[in-house]
Amino acid sequence: MRSHLNRVVFRKLLASEPIAHRGCLRPHQHTPPCPPHIQVLPRAQRRFFMNIFKKPQRVASEPRMAPGLEKMMEYSKMERLSARLPPPEDVLKAVTDFLHSKWDKNNGTKAIPDVHAQHLLRCLNYLDQHLGLSTLEPDMLRRWIEVFDHRAHRKSSIYRELVGLLYNALCQNRLQISERLTMKDVNVYIKAMCAVGGTESARDEAIKYGRNYSDTVGYKPLPSWEYIIKGFARERNEQELLCTLEHIDEYATEGSRKMAIERILSFYLNEENIEKATEWYNKVKEHTVKVESFQRSQRKLLSLSMHTSNSKLGQLVIRDITAGTPTKYQWDTMLEWAVATGKGADEIDRMISVMERANQSLPKDEWRIPDTRTLNLLVKVAVDRKDPYLAERLISVGGTRNIQPDALTLIYQMQYRLAVKDVDGALTVYKHLQSHDLSKNDDVSVVNELIRTMCASGRQDFDSIMNVAADLSDRQAPFEPETVSALSVLHLSRDEVHDVIDLINTHVYSFDMAGRASVQSTLIDYCLRPSTTTAQAWDTYIILKQVFDDTAREQRVKVMNDFFRRQRPDMAVHVFNHMRAHTRQDTIPTVDTYVACLSGIGKLRDEESLEVVYNQLKLDFNIEPNTHLYNALMKAYTSCEAPRTALGFWDDIATSLEGPNINSIHLAMRACEDAPWGDEKARKIWVKLRRTGIELDQDLWASYAAALVGNGHVENAISSLEEAHVEQGLDMDTLVIGSLYNAAPGQVKKGVVEAWAKERYPEIWAALEDIGTRVSEQTQLPEFKIDREVEA
Repeated sequence: MRSHLNRVVFRKLLASEPIAHRGCLRPHQHTPPCPPHIQVLPRAQRRFFMNIFKKPQRVASEPRMAPGLEKMMEYSKMERLSARLPPPEDVLKAVTDFLHSKWDKNNGTKAIPDVHAQHLLRCLNYLDQHLGLSTLEPDMLRRWIEVFDHRAHRKSSIYRELVGLLYNALCQNRLQISERLTMKDVNVYIKAMCAVGGTESARDEAIKYGRNYSDTVGYKPLPSWEYIIKGFARERNEQELLCTLEHIDEYATEGSRKMAIERILSFYLNEENIEKATEWYNKVKEHTVKVESFQRSQRKLLSLSMHTSNSKLGQLVIRDITAGTPTKYQWDTMLEWAVATGKGADEIDRMISVMERANQSLPKDEWRIPDTRTLNLLVKVAVDRKDPYLAERLISVGGTRNIQPDALTLIYQMQYRLAVKDVDGALTVYKHLQSHDLSKNDDVSVVNELIRTMCASGRQDFDSIMNVAADLSDRQAPFEPETVSALSVLHLSRDEVHDVIDLINTHVYSFDMAGRASVQSTLIDYCLRPSTTTAQAWDTYIILKQVFDDTAREQRVKVMNDFFRRQRPDMAVHVFNHMRAHTRQDTIPTVDTYVACLSGIGKLRDEESLEVVYNQLKLDFNIEPNTHLYNALMKAYTSCEAPRTALGFWDDIATSLEGPNINSIHLAMRACEDAPWGDEKARKIWVKLRRTGIELDQDLWASYAAALVGNGHVENAISSLEEAHVEQGLDMDTLVIGSLYNAAPGQVKKGVVEAWAKERYPEIWAALEDIGTRVSEQTQLPEFKIDREVEA
């Protein structure tokens, strides 16, 4: 680009044109110098009494991050930039703080979002290279592995890589101090690896450890096969699930085999494979298992029959239940089946009466008495069937039997009321729910749904929505990504930017990639809405820039183009320059990004923005200009009334290895049309085109004739067209004649074109009149509404 910059400067000097240097987006305001005879007095200090009544400027809250995360993110950025990395000791402290915050012996581990897991993996690899993870305490490594025993970690392979890295470090640690791996070490690994989707590796490690243990110490079963069975079932790996039974026979106890059979039944139930489920249900019946476990299997089988509407399967299970004396749990299961098969509330009430009468033949401690659990199971079936009327009737039946609803009942009630958009009814239930124990946060999901529905309804006042949101916030309950999105749009529509920043800083850093992308997409959609004001769109973009640093180039280009649509090229160029200043390769501008920006500037004819972007291009070592980019520059400079500059880019195209394309020729002719003495340049280009033997179609003739007419050579242009019509068979159409008329300077020249066209081609002229005219923005003269737009 250096030689190109020199060429630009010399061309400007030779053409006696000014050299624009408006590359600074924020020029300094210089005070004009004072004449020497005037003494500049110091400004008096002013204090305004009324300032004491002004509200203090609100400061946005800091992002709420897990301990150590900020340092880990800093490391990732430094690694990406190939900059000096922080000391390993600092990274180790950050990793320790982060994983310690996720490990809680009493309350269980907390999920690590996948975006945080990426930072963690980079940091652990760095520590392994410089400090050696195997030098850490075994207990610490075990606790770190335990963190990944969480069901939210199944979605990404990065968790398996993390568990494998830590377990290898634990194995090396034991090897260095000449100790055997303990069963606790292996169990922690197996449990975590099964949780993150690496069950096959966990199974192999269990077999390896079992063999080594039995060879050296004597046989002792490894009590981790339950996790392996569950893992294969979650991964839907039928083949390995069945093969694991053979290994269980060799390395585990009989109880483990019974457990495995029940898990395989659950697997086929989840797969909705009725034939296999029935087969394994019969196997479960053959083995001596716990009564409670067998009854749970019956309930799962009935649930499958309900879901698949397979009454035959359901009747099979009901016959097994009624063959003996049903327990309370089995009665609840039969009542569920009755509701699922279409029984009404009155019939359910009669079945409950039958159950109560049957108690007379049983000891009092075995009586089957309907309770809140019974009610909740029935209401849930009604909710799943999307039958709110039946759910209300079942709650009424429970009321007549003095069965008091609990928090779960009210949660179901809120669900079915929200399903029918009864927001007021759901709010009423929500108020009753506040008097119950919600320490387990069972209501968080439905309250999140309530907030979103209130935001979407448009009928709920702002304070009511905020009261519900504040309740969740006070309890420090999690906000779902969709809820954060809905509340963000609500605040933005009220110009409450600080509230949006506080909301996002509080919640978005705990989301995984999908959750972050959901909020990010909502903000971008809001920014692009035509109903969003320009100020609101800019505020939204600034939030995106600050919080979602990973916003992709394509999304940023959409925002940039939207500011062009809003007639704000200055804001669009800011978006473009933020891309240029970015550190990620998938965000910095490409040739297509420059073309999009130049096209937007050209449409708005903003010369200052054009010079800013062009100066940036000359300094951008990542961009190798090609014909596509030169076309965009040529088009933009022509639109900004700098056709001579535009023709300079034509010369660059003509001398390049790639050479011009059809669009380049059209754009060069557009520049010749507006440039002083542009007809000479147009003729030179035209002569070269005819020498190359390129097919000169109607579009090219229209552009060439317009270039001649634009410089006042109407007769020359007309004669050239007439000659081409006779000798080359050029067909005149609305584009050719319309281009001639639109390019003609002044009313007199337009009159000449009009007189000629009416005489020689009256039908085409009549078609042009049918198309209609408009007033040109540049000449303020009439022109036909024909499409002469050329893409770069």
